[in-house]
Parts: sequence; C-alpha cells; structure tokens
Amino acid sequence: MDSRRALAVALSLLGLAFRSFAFVLCALTVALCFNGVATMLGIVSFVVDLTRALPDIIAGYGLIPTPFGGVFRFDFAVVAAVCFLADHLLGRISQTIH
Repeated sequence: MDSRRALAVALSLLGLAFRSFAFVLCALTVALCFNGVATMLGIVSFVVDLTRALPDIIAGYGLIPTPFGGVFRFDFAVVAAVCFLADHLLGRISQTIH
C-alpha cells in the first residue's frame, strides 16, 4: 500500500471517529431535553465530565430549558456540528488524495 492510499484510509477512519462522536452528542443532546433521562440512564457523571472536557469558552453556553422539563445543551449541539463538519472535510480530503 502506498503512502497516499494509507493517508486516505487514515483520514477516512478519523472522519468516522468524528462522525461517531457527533452522533453520540446528538443523541445525548436529545436525551437531556427530557426530565430525569440522565439520571435513569446513569450518565450524569458522563455529562459532567464531557462538559469539563469542552473548552471554557463554550462549556455551559446556551443551556435552554425545554417544555419537557429537561435542558437543551447548545454547547453539545455546536460541538456535534463541528464534528460533522470535520468529518465532511476529512472525507473530501480523503477522496482528493485517493
């Protein structure tokens, strides 16, 4: 396997990782819109750790209460959008290299 093809495969795998993380963040964002879902699923500590892992400039930004008793996490939604964008760009670069 030549180096260009190896780079294309590596970029594709990195894009897949970004896409997978974005899907997890989207599911988490939707789940947190409902009251008590995080407690039922036992993911409260995961959400707190994920919030701490975000850059300070965006962590906790845009917490919007929902009519379902939960909260919409705008910071998670923005990070998911950036991950989807990174996945798209890595896929395009991978196709160009390949």
